[in-house]
Amino acid sequence: MTEVSSLQLLARRILPDTPVADRTAALGLLHRVTRIKRWGSGENICGLDDPADDWFCVLSGAAHEYVVRSDGRRHIVDLLLPGDFFGFTTQDRRRFAVQAVLDDTVVARYPRERAEAIADADRTISRVLREQMFETIDRLRQQLLVVGRTSAVEKVGSFLLRMSERLPYARLANGDDGISLPITRYDIADQLGLSAETVSRAISELKSGGAIALGGPRMVSIVDRRGLEERREHA
Repeated sequence: MTEVSSLQLLARRILPDTPVADRTAALGLLHRVTRIKRWGSGENICGLDDPADDWFCVLSGAAHEYVVRSDGRRHIVDLLLPGDFFGFTTQDRRRFAVQAVLDDTVVARYPRERAEAIADADRTISRVLREQMFETIDRLRQQLLVVGRTSAVEKVGSFLLRMSERLPYARLANGDDGISLPITRYDIADQLGLSAETVSRAISELKSGGAIALGGPRMVSIVDRRGLEERREHA
């Protein structure tokens, strides 16, 4: 992916409803500060306690924001998919690290001070950044609701529903329409505060109960969406 095509993708991701003329102008402003980089699976995009000098946007692939606890356990606080911004903070240092979870994850980076200066001068960029900050807050609130479920089955079911809302649908090997999860069951466990074995048992229970179907280790089809939603609302 060239820098120009990446920047065009960035404009489409964050300015989907903006008229073409305004999008082109905004793209020109972004071009001055944006840097595009491709990351491999497991590579840290930014580390804990790094200077909080940049904002980021995932263009393709996936990443997760995480922290390692004092006992050595990892806790994932956010799954970042194409179009998601991250790095917003009022602190001088980062309190979380961000790691790519898929090969060929492409991320746009732009210096915080320069982006703020452009936002001060351009209403379109200012609106976009404000909306992205609100979306980041909303995404984390949704994550809190998922983690706050009582049982492991409720947590995993809510997580899969949330992924079905955020990920594009594709045709699975079994002929069903479903989603391809970008993360492993170990990652899901670290995001939900469960063990990988508990996640596997919950997925098996949801499958045997007819709520989901599996087309592979990471391929999931929501069969009984209403049942999962009722379970989520009841919880």
